[in-house]
Amino acid sequence: MLRAQRTPADRPSSHPRIVLGCLVAGLLALAGLAACGDDDRDAAQADAAPPADVRTPDGLLEWMAAHPENAGLAVLPQRGSQSLRFHAGRRAPLASTRKVLIAGALAQSGADLSTRIPRSAVERFYVPGTDGGAHEAAKLEAPLTLKKLARAMIEVSDNAAADALLQHLGADAVDRYAKRHGMAAQDPIYSVFGELAAWTRVAQWTELAPGQRARRAHDLARGVTPEEVTLPAVAEQRRLSTASVAGTPQEWATLMRSVGRNGDRGLVELLDWPRRKTAQLRKDYERVLLKGGSLPGVITEAAYVKPRGQAGVAVALFLRDLPAQVEASLGKTFVQQQLLLRLASDARYRVKAATMLAQP
Repeated sequence: MLRAQRTPADRPSSHPRIVLGCLVAGLLALAGLAACGDDDRDAAQADAAPPADVRTPDGLLEWMAAHPENAGLAVLPQRGSQSLRFHAGRRAPLASTRKVLIAGALAQSGADLSTRIPRSAVERFYVPGTDGGAHEAAKLEAPLTLKKLARAMIEVSDNAAADALLQHLGADAVDRYAKRHGMAAQDPIYSVFGELAAWTRVAQWTELAPGQRARRAHDLARGVTPEEVTLPAVAEQRRLSTASVAGTPQEWATLMRSVGRNGDRGLVELLDWPRRKTAQLRKDYERVLLKGGSLPGVITEAAYVKPRGQAGVAVALFLRDLPAQVEASLGKTFVQQQLLLRLASDARYRVKAATMLAQP
């Protein structure tokens, strides 16, 4: 199997910093593509022997069954009765998966994607060292447009691009998009920049209601400069990440299925970016709509995959409060994405997974 080259993303290092972005290297490694990944973490954590029980898709399923409080999964075929739900109604932090809602609101707005955005409106939200190099990797060339920002947000998970789009659209528009898709359990979407600023400014951040966190994050995003943002130690980041924007696997799989089946053409094209990167994926799949993300202790995946000649399948996998060694192993092997692909492509494997996850 060809493996993707990886650039640092989505993980804290031994330095007090956080990066919130994407994790898609595992799926794209099947096609030999480079993608966001993680090589930047504590040396002790990286060098520790990864737990053998999460090195394979079956092993990850076994770990999830033994740690149900840490995992939620929803698998929704386009048709048929082979759906799979494992704590699918329980809310969990989304990390950068939340950016799909910004992309959806942009598509629904009918905005002219060639509309130009001042570079200052993007750089306003960029804090160096907080996105694993995604902002630099986006290589945003002038003139900046809504389309370029949307691609940077989805393809390399550029946080500054996402926040600039959120500011352009308005957070209310993004929340309305979620509500139109029946996402009753979905938290309000707010600025990543504002969230990071809040981590050292709002003492009771984890105790606030989601709407209160959204208001505080929006206020801070308007009133704080990048130079004023400092970040807590890694252990504190893990605690604060538990209070990040949350949703449920059930609602996210339902959203991805809806988008994959009959979503806005521009949104489908945007989320189908993995197939644009490689002929092999274009050969084997009709659609691979994908967005993942991570925060300290959190890994999420949401996808709609349609293999050629088969019905499409939506998958949402949310992992939270991950032990350091499990998190490090998944960050290196991307087994969670191998699991996603198997669940989407193999009906018999879905049956096997349901049996493995069956509660006693």
